[in-house]
Amino acid sequence: MPREEKRQVELRPVDEEVRKEPEVIRLQKPGEIAEALPEQPVRLGRPVSNEEAPRRLSVPERREIDVRTHEPGIEALIDESAPAEATEQSWGAEASYRHPIPWGWFVLIALAIVAAGVWSLVRLSESEEVAETIREETESALVAEEREEAEARALVGRIEEMLNAFFAARQPGGWKGMIRHPDRVMPLVHDYYAGHPQMPGAMRSLRALEPITLERRGNFWMASVMLASGELRNLLIEIDQSGRPLVDWETLVCHQPMPWDEFARKRPEERPMDFRVYVEADNFYSHEFADANKWMSFRLTALDAEETLFGYLPRDHEDLPAIFRYLQINDGRKTSLILRLNVPRGLQSRRGVVIDKLMSPRWLYMDSPPKES
Repeated sequence: MPREEKRQVELRPVDEEVRKEPEVIRLQKPGEIAEALPEQPVRLGRPVSNEEAPRRLSVPERREIDVRTHEPGIEALIDESAPAEATEQSWGAEASYRHPIPWGWFVLIALAIVAAGVWSLVRLSESEEVAETIREETESALVAEEREEAEARALVGRIEEMLNAFFAARQPGGWKGMIRHPDRVMPLVHDYYAGHPQMPGAMRSLRALEPITLERRGNFWMASVMLASGELRNLLIEIDQSGRPLVDWETLVCHQPMPWDEFARKRPEERPMDFRVYVEADNFYSHEFADANKWMSFRLTALDAEETLFGYLPRDHEDLPAIFRYLQINDGRKTSLILRLNVPRGLQSRRGVVIDKLMSPRWLYMDSPPKES
C-alpha cells in the first residue's frame, strides 16, 4: 500500500460552553489516514457525543471588519448600561462638562465696569460741586476781605481825624466825646490841667498806627504822634461799639492821684490811693513788717520819680499769686501794675506802705473801676 503523503494539521480555536477539562493533545500515528475532513479542525481534549458537539462560530477575518479607533475593555462589553460618557460619541460632551464657560466672571467684570463708570460720574459730580463751593467761598472771602479793608481804611481815617482834633484842642472841654470812661476821667482831666495849664499842642504828623490785642480784646490801637513842638507822644486808642475812636488819657499823661515823690514825703495816713507803679520782688523787712513769714516785700518806683517805697502784702492775701504770676510773665523784671496803697495810722516804717489791692495788671483800666472797691 503506497504511503500517503502526510497532511498538514491546522489548529483552530473553538469556543466551547462546556466545562474545561485538562487538555489532551492527540496525535495521529504515522501511516494512518486522517478521517477528518480537510477543512474540519482536529479536536483537542476529551471526546464528546454528537449532542454535545459545539457549533463553530463564524468569525470574519480582521481585514473584513471595521475596526474602531477605541476598543473598549471586557468590562464595557459585559456592562451594557455603561454611561454615555465612556463612549466615543460623548467625548465632546465630557470636555464641555469638565470645562464650562465661566459666565460668572463675565458678569462680575461687567458689574465692575458699570460700578467704575458710576463711581467716575459721582466723583465728577462731587468734584464739580466742590469746585463750585470753593469758588463761592473764595468769592465770599475776597468780598469779605475787600469789605474789611474798606472798613479798616475808613477806621484809620476816623482815627487820624480824631487825633488832629484832639491835639488841636486848647481847653479840656474840647475833648468831650474823645476820651475813654468820660464820667470818671473828665473830672480828673479838669483837676490835672488846673495845675498844668499847658495843653499838649498841635499834631505835626502820625508816625505809627497799629492794632493791638489786650486781654483778648482786639479793639485797641497804639499810635505814635509827633507834636508841633517836636515831642513824640505815644497813646492808646479804643474803638467803642459804635466804631468811635477814644483816647485813653490816663496812660497818655500817666495819671497819679498825687505826684509819687510828694506821696513818699508826705505819706498821707488812712487815705488809700491807686498808683501806677513799677513792682519788683524784694527782701527788705523792717519795723512793723519785720516778720517775713507774715509779709511779702515789693520794691515800688514810679515813672519820672526819684523816691522808692516798699510795699508789703500779707502772704495769705488773695492777690499775691496774681502779682507773682505777672512778675514771672515779665521774667522777674519790674512790672507795670496799678496798686491801691495805704499808709496805716501810726506806722513807724518810713519807707513802708501796705498794698491793699491789685487794681490792674497794666497801667490801663480795661473797664472803669468803681470808686470804692
